[in-house]
Amino acid sequence: MTPSLAAPERGRRTQAQRREATRTALLDASIDCLVEEGYANTTTRRIAERAGVTPGALHHHFAGKAELLSAAVRHVGKRFRQEMLAHGPPDAPSIQARCEQLLDQTWEVHRGPFFQASMELWVAARTDGELRATLAELQHEAPHLNAVAARIVYPEMADQPGFAQVIDTGLAAIRGLAQLAFVDEAEADAAWPGVRAHIIGLSAEYIANAEASR
Repeated sequence: MTPSLAAPERGRRTQAQRREATRTALLDASIDCLVEEGYANTTTRRIAERAGVTPGALHHHFAGKAELLSAAVRHVGKRFRQEMLAHGPPDAPSIQARCEQLLDQTWEVHRGPFFQASMELWVAARTDGELRATLAELQHEAPHLNAVAARIVYPEMADQPGFAQVIDTGLAAIRGLAQLAFVDEAEADAAWPGVRAHIIGLSAEYIANAEASR
């Protein structure tokens, strides 16, 4: 009797799954290295050690540090978005309360490791052309991603002229304050309530229009 093609045993991963798991482990290890050791000390050997693979296995997936960290740029962005979405949809009772809730979530995420890893890559990109090209490509995608997100979390305001610019201004302020926290966390935390209030103030007209149109 001809043997049938049996399904893989439960729990046994395919070669493609093992390959993807190793690749993800290397990218996560890259983030850990960037956060804890900085860009200059993030070497392929250190990344391989953190990921629990040999340097040869690393080079099987990535030709070198430049290729690995270019891939890490997108991986950091993916992890950053996942962390934002992990909070779940806003459950605030009013549009203003929703804005405040989302601002606090955004500030919290910008104080975390994925923003720290992003900043290591952004600073390194000043003198690394390949890294800069990858970051520039992602930056060109940012307006579209922000517009999609705005329609999900601010459906009442997303189409109001000028609201997209308010979002951009708010994100720029949060990024700048989060960078200050690298030097002085206490000062950044002390400044946040004022910055938060200013962003809410910029949104006041759009919130009032949205409430009036309900």
